Amino acid sequence: MTSGNDRISGGADDLALRAAWLYHVDGLTQAEVAERLYVSRPTVGRLLERAQASGIVHVEIDAHRLAAVEVAVRLQRRFGLDEAIVVPSDPRGDDRDRGNERLATAAAERLRGYLHPGSVVGVAWGDAVQRTLAHLPAPALAGVTLATLTGGIDYISQRIIGHPAIGGHLRAIPAPLIVTNPEMARALREEPGVRDVLDLGRGAGLTLTGIGTALPDSSAVRAGLVSDAEVAAFAAHGAVGDMLGEWFDAQGRVVAGATSQRRIGIELEELRAMPNVVGIAGGREKVAAIRGVLGGGYINVLVTDEGVAQELVADGSQSNSKRQGGSGRKATN
Repeated sequence: MTSGNDRISGGADDLALRAAWLYHVDGLTQAEVAERLYVSRPTVGRLLERAQASGIVHVEIDAHRLAAVEVAVRLQRRFGLDEAIVVPSDPRGDDRDRGNERLATAAAERLRGYLHPGSVVGVAWGDAVQRTLAHLPAPALAGVTLATLTGGIDYISQRIIGHPAIGGHLRAIPAPLIVTNPEMARALREEPGVRDVLDLGRGAGLTLTGIGTALPDSSAVRAGLVSDAEVAAFAAHGAVGDMLGEWFDAQGRVVAGATSQRRIGIELEELRAMPNVVGIAGGREKVAAIRGVLGGGYINVLVTDEGVAQELVADGSQSNSKRQGGSGRKATN
């Protein structure tokens, strides 16, 4: 039996397709597939991985089941959420990009039931949010408008606008998220093009948002919105994280003197009153920030990973969420 390495480097997709069909459709074991294709058992494993990575095989997990696992139910009850979706721990270990991709896969599967022609989805920038949108199939976005809730972040805006299935649905605010001074921010917020998109976003029936930390090399620093020195100063005043460009403390209260006066976007106080606000964030470094968001009552659906969920429910203190009992307006499927 040959190793199959040469065959992978040649007609790789053809061979991956054959392996995927035999394994997933015909129900053969990997050893049986190896015999049929005259390759080794490890080669079959690599072919099946390639089939999934290249889109030959699309795996769907019922996200309702992720909301039914014990830790998700405990998380939901503890913080008065409408729903908590918990992705199992990654056996390959912690990796920021892979972690966001796993969260995005679960979020996209769940969110497809929220979407219908004529619906407006509010979008707050973040890597996990961008990945979630990219996972939504084009038919699910038919007739859907994506309205940004804040000004743009260059590297994320470019990826979203350039995405073939997303760009045509996007109504983006024609301004950056953070500007130089409060006077400029006030003037930009009054511009018709900015105001119209903000008003559209305020009426969203579903909102997606990421959650950032107040740690060195945070997402806000990587996006060029603030410096590490600024984040350290915010943290010294109690900040544990940021969302929509606003920095908040452990109880979810906005930290005065941070970036609030220089932002272009809706406020966290407004977000609290909106229905179906979905926070997508994971990684142990984000536990404090996620706890602050939950305490502030800014979201009513959380998509996170098992490690974060376990830490949140293990904390002995009582929830102080200002959105106790959820929004009272659950999404329909």
